[in-house]
Formats: sequence, structure tokens, C-alpha cells
Amino acid sequence: MEKQLEQLIEELGEVINSSLSDSERFAAVMAEMEQAGYNVFVVLEASIGFKKNGEPDSEAGAAGIHVSPQPKYDSVGNTELTDDDLAFLRDLKISAS
Repeated sequence: MEKQLEQLIEELGEVINSSLSDSERFAAVMAEMEQAGYNVFVVLEASIGFKKNGEPDSEAGAAGIHVSPQPKYDSVGNTELTDDDLAFLRDLKISAS
């Protein structure tokens, strides 16, 4: 994949994360849920489909903004968070304790 395209995909992921973390309504709803006694976590997955202008659809590429290992769950539904997961939650001002 072209270096410039990789940088643009990474930047798009950062913009998506930033739009959530800057959202007052998102923060308010998260706070309401926590005040109601819930531990809240958000997992978002985004995929981007793209193709170079003039290429047939069959040659189109696809790239994920963020790729992380599949979460591991224990018998009571708790998940094991990766370092990337924790960094994302911190960016959203969400405590993962």
C-alpha cells in the first residue's frame, strides 16, 4: 500500500476517535450511564473500502482503520483489553479500571 494512503487512513482513524472524544453529548451519555451504576465501554470497528480512480471494482482494496486481536472473554463475559484498547479508552476519557 502506498505510504501516503497509509498515512491518510491512519489520520482518518484519528479524526474518528477525536470526533467521539470531543463530543459533549457522547461524554454526557457515558456519564449518565456511569451514574446509573454501569461500567461502560465502547468498542467501535471501522472499515474503509477504496479503489484508485479508473480501476475496476474487482481490483479495489480495502483497509481497516484499526486492527486489533479478537477480544478474549472469560466465563462471566469479561474481556481482556489490549494496550491499543486501553489507549483508545484513555483518549475518550474512559477509565478501564
